[in-house]
Amino acid sequence: MKSFNIKLYMLSATGLFLLFSSSCKRDFLEKPNGSDVTIDTIFSSKIKAETFLWNVYGTYMPNGFSNDWNIRDGMQAGMLMAASDEGDIYDSWPGPNSHNEGNWGPQGNNEDEFGSHYKGIRNASIFLENVDRVPDISATEKDQMKAEAIFLRALQYAELVKRYGGVPLVDKKLEATGSIKIPRSTYEECVNFIVKSCDEVIASSIPDSYPTGWRGRINRGAALALKSRVLLYAASPLSNGAPYLPDPNNLTGYGSYDERRWVEAAKASKAVLDWAAANGVSLVKSNPDAGVNYESAISQQDNPEIILANKSHGPWGDWSPMFQQFVMPRGIYGGWYGNGVTLQMAQMYQTATGEDQNWPAEGSYQELMQKMQQMEPRFQQSVAYSGSKWNDEIGTISFYKKNDGAWSLYAPLNGVGYMKKFLTRGNWGDEYNQWIIFRLAEFYLNYAEALNEHSAMDPASYDALNMIRERAGMPRITSADPNYNSQEKLRKAIRRERAVELAFEEHRFFDVRRWKIAGDEGVMKGKMWGLNLYEQPNGSMIYKMESFESRVWQDKMYVYPMPQTEIDKGYVTQTPGW
Repeated sequence: MKSFNIKLYMLSATGLFLLFSSSCKRDFLEKPNGSDVTIDTIFSSKIKAETFLWNVYGTYMPNGFSNDWNIRDGMQAGMLMAASDEGDIYDSWPGPNSHNEGNWGPQGNNEDEFGSHYKGIRNASIFLENVDRVPDISATEKDQMKAEAIFLRALQYAELVKRYGGVPLVDKKLEATGSIKIPRSTYEECVNFIVKSCDEVIASSIPDSYPTGWRGRINRGAALALKSRVLLYAASPLSNGAPYLPDPNNLTGYGSYDERRWVEAAKASKAVLDWAAANGVSLVKSNPDAGVNYESAISQQDNPEIILANKSHGPWGDWSPMFQQFVMPRGIYGGWYGNGVTLQMAQMYQTATGEDQNWPAEGSYQELMQKMQQMEPRFQQSVAYSGSKWNDEIGTISFYKKNDGAWSLYAPLNGVGYMKKFLTRGNWGDEYNQWIIFRLAEFYLNYAEALNEHSAMDPASYDALNMIRERAGMPRITSADPNYNSQEKLRKAIRRERAVELAFEEHRFFDVRRWKIAGDEGVMKGKMWGLNLYEQPNGSMIYKMESFESRVWQDKMYVYPMPQTEIDKGYVTQTPGW
């Protein structure tokens, strides 16, 4: 008999909470011995059906914060940023290192649990097939709840497709008596299924908004946002053009280029922006300090920029959840190692005046501090460098190698400093964390990118990009500036702005894949760099630019392999190159 596991959740104004969990060796929702829990009882009343819908929410909402030793959230004992050119974990054992070293594949990837997506898909299908049986739910409310389940199923497929390409499409609960040998659909078929699902949700009676504290519940904007993201990926070079490796089954993309895909991506992104303007969703800009606005857009619960967030996180604890231990720097609130921010990532940021920073190979500590303090507000809010303030409680932190060869407090790390984005409001026992699934800033960037690709240097593309830069306290860019006066230069600016604005939010890892630049030197391949501080005999300090590792990349890594357990079943085709 197959594994049986039920987790019941409650959705409230403060988030989604686990009520209880039980397991035994049975098929999901098969009646266990001595229990009256069946589909008939679950869908016999509104309260029970709602509880099951919250279970669908809880099955696999995206979450970039690793809370345990599993690989469903972030990466095993780490975050996805540490498996890209954004960052690194100094310790050798956490999951991101397997990607950096090239030691992953069909046997495991330390980032995604393939089968968990299909648990979520199955739960959504069970709900959709049975909610009409509930006697005390109105037709309008059933339509809304169905829309939520349709969205959650589409979200699962979107998460699968951006990793694995075309996957088996299942839109109903599979029965043991029927055919369960479902092959992979093409990339195009999967994209079409997700878009169709989003359109169904958009056309339903689902609300445009909820009271402020309910930004963990699906609204119409979430469906528009998912459609925008999926179509942007579909229009991008990885899938919209010649395949990176021979792909006769079109599992990794369309197989040829079509500019109309960029047109559809731009329309979908503009639809998000129009919906936001009509429904009170806006960039956080209330504070005169641009850095404070950026920090609030990330860390303030239920801020006006959030379209959808995973709000299921409880308070940090000694052992569960373990997010704090995995991401806090050494010596701060029980952190084990933290996430170093690479020099490659630091070079994405500009100075506060909008210029590229010059990073000499070595120099004095004073010179380094001067350069760090010249960096733009988003850098100051995202990176904790030696000599900078963590928060009011911890104060200034510094990390360097002492004269005697020992490391100071907060050291060692790989990079120019620690990731502090998401973290500086919290301490032991706080309950503030939310994982952002969609926030408005992404869709200005989506729109700018898609528009520039099919209508080069369109003024609206500059305008969308400048909405993000101005909120960040950065100067506007114009087509009159020789740095931005061509489609290619604007493309580069958009990609750079995306890297900075959405840093560490699980975009960069996939963006460099969809742009087909992951194999470029210094992106996902080759030497990664940091700036290390060394105490001198006279008590002064100098910094040196030093490489901390050389990373491995092969083009087959653009798309994940199917798990070997699926291939062994004999009817699923492996991803090209694997």
